[in-house]
Amino acid sequence: MTANAKKLANLMLVTPALITVISVAAAQTVPMGNVTQRQDGMKAMANAAKTINAMFRDSSAYDAKTFKAAAETVRALSGVALSALFEGPVTTPGSKASASIETERQQFDKLANDLGVYASALSAAADRNPDTLGPGTRMQGGEAMMGGPLARKIDAAREAESMPAEHAFHLMLQTCTSCHAKFRIEVK
Repeated sequence: MTANAKKLANLMLVTPALITVISVAAAQTVPMGNVTQRQDGMKAMANAAKTINAMFRDSSAYDAKTFKAAAETVRALSGVALSALFEGPVTTPGSKASASIETERQQFDKLANDLGVYASALSAAADRNPDTLGPGTRMQGGEAMMGGPLARKIDAAREAESMPAEHAFHLMLQTCTSCHAKFRIEVK
């Protein structure tokens, strides 16, 4: 029995059967802290992506340390860390997480992992490019984005390090979009 259930029992003199129901229900819901952590993490990743995007678009001056920090933010919040925030029952008031995360756990975990792989590739690109986002970091004319339902699917772990950083960035964003489309409930 949780401490809160014991306090409730003492205050309200409820029956042991009701205490058991309350304890089981509390164990089956997602702690609000997880929802807050998820939301804070998603906001931090979105802000990091905006920082990187501004540098690729030349609307913000390239700074390797800032670029790397943004990539590392996404890397640290993805993969196993992201999956852990969605373990067990994922739906709760205030959350936009779909219950399909539970039934399609393998696909969710793959997307979380791929996100980290692309972010790691961006972090490594910052190390290789201390002064400027040179031609080797940019996508070249005619280079396929590998997006869409008919595109060849890539193995992120095998191919992310060998592609231009800008391509890895686009695939990172596509991974976010794919995950939200599949596992996020749109509140109207």
